[in-house]
Amino acid sequence: MILKVKKLVPDAVLPKKAHNSDAGYDLVAVSRSIDEDGAVVYGTGLAFEIPDGYVGLVFPRSSIAKKDIALSNSVGVIDSGYRGEVMAKFKFVDPLIKHEEYHWYDVGDRIAQLVIMKLPDIQVIECDELGESERGTGGYGSTGA
Repeated sequence: MILKVKKLVPDAVLPKKAHNSDAGYDLVAVSRSIDEDGAVVYGTGLAFEIPDGYVGLVFPRSSIAKKDIALSNSVGVIDSGYRGEVMAKFKFVDPLIKHEEYHWYDVGDRIAQLVIMKLPDIQVIECDELGESERGTGGYGSTGA
């Protein structure tokens, strides 16, 4: 598969894997700003042409455990038709801490990872009954603590 990537700014860094066996391609920040909601927004300076039938998923990197921020939407979804800049928005975990005291990513840091996945061809069918299962209708905590 070919993944077309357009640099929107000269200092944008093409996504790459740290190891051949990695699932995700590292995304590097070329900009950082605070938006009107107080979240930190990182720009990658990159736009993608994800092939039809695939999706790009933006996950936090494991280094997020050392930071005081969390990816706002947990996992970002880049649909194959989107051609704008890929950005990552993080919320501060403790709004009482001043921004300058936070551990967060700097411009030039790897801020997230992009995973490309094939989408199954699914047909949604309305029905009156669902098949039996071991779990049944048990919800939160139904399998134990």
